[in-house]
Amino acid sequence: MDKLRAALPGMRTIKTAVAVIISFLVFLPFWGYSPVEGGPLDQVGPFYACIASVICMQGSLSKSKMQGLSRIIGTLIGGGVGLLILTLDSALSSGIVMGFALGLGVLLTIWVCNRIGQPAASSIGAVVCCAVLLSHSGEERYFYTIARVGETIVGILVALAVNRLLPGNKEPEQQAAQSGK
Repeated sequence: MDKLRAALPGMRTIKTAVAVIISFLVFLPFWGYSPVEGGPLDQVGPFYACIASVICMQGSLSKSKMQGLSRIIGTLIGGGVGLLILTLDSALSSGIVMGFALGLGVLLTIWVCNRIGQPAASSIGAVVCCAVLLSHSGEERYFYTIARVGETIVGILVALAVNRLLPGNKEPEQQAAQSGK
């Protein structure tokens, strides 16, 4: 029986897969649909929601909440710093200037996260800052940033709901009691 149990995926793995499926299905009506070719809805999709669901699915609901809060904070700060730097639009057309702008954006994002006592948010914040700076230009960068934050929040909320509603959610106290500590 132990060999069979070891061969099967664990509950956290199953919950992660369920959260990814739900995150994908939430965005299915929007993904790739835009009444205008190249319109803002072309940027809305399940990618960041699925990533957030995977990362936020933890062994306990409290750990999932901490991970989700960190991702939201980092995404907001990184997106804000990236948009702030993009106001230098014309100067960023030089590769050298963009390289320094990326470094400045990462530095500011990590610094802000540390200053507000959220160092765990700094890595995702730096990633989002780089994505905003490298992926988009013009007016679409604002919608991209809003869409990215929204998609991340949806993925986090889905992961929290799945973690709470499906069995196998072990809080640290339960884990310690079961291991005999």
